[in-house]
Amino acid sequence: MMTGVIPFATAILSVALMMSVILLLGLGGSADPQQSLRLEGHVQWIGGQTMILATNGMYSYVPKALWSVRVDLTRVPQDEYHTLTQGDLVTVTGVLSDDNSRVVGTSIERRGPWEAESP
Repeated sequence: MMTGVIPFATAILSVALMMSVILLLGLGGSADPQQSLRLEGHVQWIGGQTMILATNGMYSYVPKALWSVRVDLTRVPQDEYHTLTQGDLVTVTGVLSDDNSRVVGTSIERRGPWEAESP
């Protein structure tokens, strides 16, 4: 008679499922939206209070990948971005938006090509 085996297996499966859910929620929601971010890249597009930044992907898991990031400029002083044009190398400092869809910029620093950060 194996009456204790089925409840034990069910308990192990329940614990494994619960741990999987905790891990998934922890990985997906662990980013502090107020933690400051610094991104370096080239201005791909800028208009109004939005900029698209093409990053060089050097800190990504995909080598040599280009990532386009939408930057909300509403909190950036206008004198830091009003002369930017397509292709300018910049460093953007900001925070991740509440819905994780964009970076809310707090400052933008124009950089020369000789100042590109090394990995």
